[in-house]
Amino acid sequence: MMDNIFIILFLYIFVLFIIIKFLYNIIGPKLYFPFRLAEIYSYLISNFLIIFFLIYNVHLVINFLIINTLLFYIIYHLINMIQTSPRTKILMDLQLLKKIKKEEYLKLYNTEIIMKNRLHRFQTSKQIIVNNGQIEYVKNNTKFINLLFIIFKVIKKI
Repeated sequence: MMDNIFIILFLYIFVLFIIIKFLYNIIGPKLYFPFRLAEIYSYLISNFLIIFFLIYNVHLVINFLIINTLLFYIIYHLINMIQTSPRTKILMDLQLLKKIKKEEYLKLYNTEIIMKNRLHRFQTSKQIIVNNGQIEYVKNNTKFINLLFIIFKVIKKI
């Protein structure tokens, strides 16, 4: 029985990554701040599949739903780290390119590109508006981000 659970878990993780990849190809990096839509939909689809295929064993369903939630928490933070960390981006590029001159790499990745990516991310999450070269913070766009600002201000004062 235990061997079967590990096989089911391995197959489930394999299917999970296929679902995520498929949805990223269809939806792309669209955000429902702070989550990407592809991740939300794949989480919901995978939960449905768990319930549908394992309904015969309630304990197994509960265990897989917990595992699913933990996996998506890990996946969310890994993808978030990759997409937001310039250091990670540079390391991934260097792994892919193996070797490149600094001047050549600065043409591919520089502060202008980093700023463009960050601004695009803020725009897709409706946190800022960029109009005629002016960047404007959108107040009251979410209670979540306003709560974060308050927490950061408190921490900064400490």
